[in-house]
Amino acid sequence: MVLALYTPLDLPEMIVDREEFISWHEANRKRDKGGHADNFISPWLISFAYHVDRGWNQQLLKIIPNLKYIVENELPFNTIRYINFLEQKLPCALHRDRTSQPEIDFKDQPNSYKAYMVYDEPLMYFQKEKDVPNKIYINHPNHLTKWFAVNNYDALHASDLPTGNVRKIIMTISGELDSEKHRVILNQSLKKYKDYVISL
Repeated sequence: MVLALYTPLDLPEMIVDREEFISWHEANRKRDKGGHADNFISPWLISFAYHVDRGWNQQLLKIIPNLKYIVENELPFNTIRYINFLEQKLPCALHRDRTSQPEIDFKDQPNSYKAYMVYDEPLMYFQKEKDVPNKIYINHPNHLTKWFAVNNYDALHASDLPTGNVRKIIMTISGELDSEKHRVILNQSLKKYKDYVISL
């Protein structure tokens, strides 16, 4: 059985100015505090694009004007709980994410939808075993797509700490997937971006 851990996604390009987005994020970010496994210290500063209880951040929609359209018309979700942006500011230890879906068919992995808003260097990696430092880095094709899907339940993963002027800000989306639409996007993405896919 081949288990896919990561693939870029064949989704529409977001219209966004890097510096405007970073300025918005810096004005809205706060320390991430919740929802993590025991003994995992969150390394992220977090800002929200959307939350089911608060709706959309209207200022952000002026900075990424087609984000709402992509979310509502292109992403394979029946419902969305939140869309946030995570910026790494501390070392990110090896971990698995408890929020992923362990019951999902392996053919539907990876199933966690994300986007690299700012990803200046390859920093995120998978590791087969905790005590064997065989880092498999995600080399994302920023020039082709910001979107990617990751299997963050089955595999240990972590990230090197950005240094100097290097930045890493990732959009994460949490919600209920439409399995059929997800499979269509996943299959076409695995073919289109086969040179970038990471599998075990």
